[in-house]
Amino acid sequence: MRNSTIFILALAAIFAVSPAFAVNFQHTGDDEWIEQWLSMEVVMNNGGFAASAQIDFISEGTDGDLTHEDVSTTKGLAKLANAEVKLDKKYSGEGMGEDGVWDWEVVTIDTLNGDNMATSWGLNAGSDNIDWHGILILKSSKARSATMHPAHDDHAQIWINGEQVYDNSAWTGGVRIVTTPTEVDFVQGDNVLLFKCGESGGSAYVNLHFENSESDMDIVPTEDGEFWKYTSLAVGAQDKAATTWGGLKAR
Repeated sequence: MRNSTIFILALAAIFAVSPAFAVNFQHTGDDEWIEQWLSMEVVMNNGGFAASAQIDFISEGTDGDLTHEDVSTTKGLAKLANAEVKLDKKYSGEGMGEDGVWDWEVVTIDTLNGDNMATSWGLNAGSDNIDWHGILILKSSKARSATMHPAHDDHAQIWINGEQVYDNSAWTGGVRIVTTPTEVDFVQGDNVLLFKCGESGGSAYVNLHFENSESDMDIVPTEDGEFWKYTSLAVGAQDKAATTWGGLKAR
């Protein structure tokens, strides 16, 4: 009995002091902009945002098997984990889609950088005619309404849980300037958000935060750049994460 007690106490001490067991979820509030995103390689040479806003690159790249609406749901996101987005080579360049497949990785955006769509993927600031896609999972302890604050240059479109909730072709005037706060609804549990932004020339940025009333929500990717292991998706998606998508790391 004595040896067992010592072992249990020692094990408890390991868990208490080891930072490896702490999950550093992202959070959001009035002045807390979201930095980590699961993002698709940048679509190059998009023809300008007016043209690219009409294109569902996810649908085009999966032969219609998945759409914007699909991947903004937990079911569709699980399917995306086992799918490949293959686009025409005209959209490739500077390392994006170089093997014919547009990969997804966890990237870090600099929320103060007016070219973060490009720099989050290692592209040069000032890259023009590009499209950026990013996915978040927001874990809510309850069903709620919330106010979303997006900043973008140029045309931003956002889907949550299979529904388009934002479509604004006007750039917001600055990387942290919000012109159109938008009320959205969250369900209890995992809420999937897809943010697409097409740019033509000049600055190229995306940014998002919610209000302090939503600061309790845990957001994936984590601060450490982890995505799949902290979702409630199907085992198949987690298996994919451990192999083909293995150990997604923040850029």
